Amino acid sequence: MSLTAALRDLNKLNTFVRVGERLSFTKAAADLRTTPSVVSKHMKELEAALGFSLLNRSTHGILLTDAGEGLFQSCLQMLSNIDGYVVETRNLQKGPVGTLRVQAVSDYARHVLAPVISEFVNRHPGLRIHLFASIDGATASGDGFDVIVAGSKPSLPGLVDRDLGAVQHVVCASPDYFERAGRPKKPEELREHNCLVNLVSASKSWPFKAGSRVAQVAVKGTLSSNSHAVLIQMALAGDGIVRVPLYAVKTALADKKLEEIFEGATASPERMRVYFFKAKHLPAKTSDFVQFLRASLGGR
Repeated sequence: MSLTAALRDLNKLNTFVRVGERLSFTKAAADLRTTPSVVSKHMKELEAALGFSLLNRSTHGILLTDAGEGLFQSCLQMLSNIDGYVVETRNLQKGPVGTLRVQAVSDYARHVLAPVISEFVNRHPGLRIHLFASIDGATASGDGFDVIVAGSKPSLPGLVDRDLGAVQHVVCASPDYFERAGRPKKPEELREHNCLVNLVSASKSWPFKAGSRVAQVAVKGTLSSNSHAVLIQMALAGDGIVRVPLYAVKTALADKKLEEIFEGATASPERMRVYFFKAKHLPAKTSDFVQFLRASLGGR
């Protein structure tokens, strides 16, 4: 449908939108760097061309008429569509630019995300990434972030997510601990051992594969923490048995400072997901990063 000649005058439409936002000729004129008389003149000419009133003028101020409110909302929608087109076109032309703010739990950020982010930034020199590492197991707040990597959904409206895959866990302890306390041969024997538990994510039981199902084994111990890094240090010191993500202890296992038990029997129901805010025109810095994460980490 073609526009009328009046609606093709973008200068007058721009003036009308500013008047509708400010409900004042004086304030609209200041924004547009013109005079209130010019603003008033544009409004009268636009109303005359359209054939209906847009504004109710009185000594108390300016209000939009019903017709004016309808046109005002239509103009806002049009501007939003234009903004979306500009963002999308810039993304296609420039790729990821600006600053991407990422939130993730600290151990996962250090062991898994850091090398992936480094590679992504090297591919896109126009992009800066701020990685905020929160306490292990803490619920992500998401405030002020573009992307949140977490095991549970943050309590924020409008989020969508993509799977990054399961987080493999291992049960392990130092050789010193096993020499002193013995090596359990089956998960049920953990009840007789000092287990270092995570206060946030797994404080009462650890999951193990039992045929086609998962069995929970109750554990307890004299030491606990809300940080995987702290629990690992305790295990390295010979204080007990720990269940932690494999990525956090790969080096210690390879160096024989920790030894895994129940290999292949430890269940890993935890999954990591990447969360971001749903948008019709998602910035390239966000969409490309999410795709890169999934390709690098094997998410489906």
